[in-house]
Amino acid sequence: AWSGQSLRAMLQAMPLKLIAVKDAFSSKDVGMACFGLHCCDGDSEEVRAVLTALLPHIQKCTETFERHTVSNSLYGLQRCSDSQEVRDVLAALVPFIQKCSDAFSGQTVGNSLYGLQ
Repeated sequence: AWSGQSLRAMLQAMPLKLIAVKDAFSSKDVGMACFGLHCCDGDSEEVRAVLTALLPHIQKCTETFERHTVSNSLYGLQRCSDSQEVRDVLAALVPFIQKCSDAFSGQTVGNSLYGLQ
């Protein structure tokens, strides 16, 4: 996994890249974007900026989430501590979780709850 200055520089660049995206994010895009943060220092200013830039894409997503998308989204937030940015992302994910009609497996539940620790 990346760490240190390389990771920090990449995270600093991401908000501008996210803001520039004009296409709607698919549910898979949202899940993978969140999942990609799972090794990052969730207390960092850079991760909070990425979450802020990601939020509109989550809010504009019109696709239904499948169970693995729910799981990936929540799992990716595992290292994030309580912040307004995390609360906003979680609030945006709630309707997708509620509308997910897939039966969750034990693995799905475990990964999802692991992300909320």
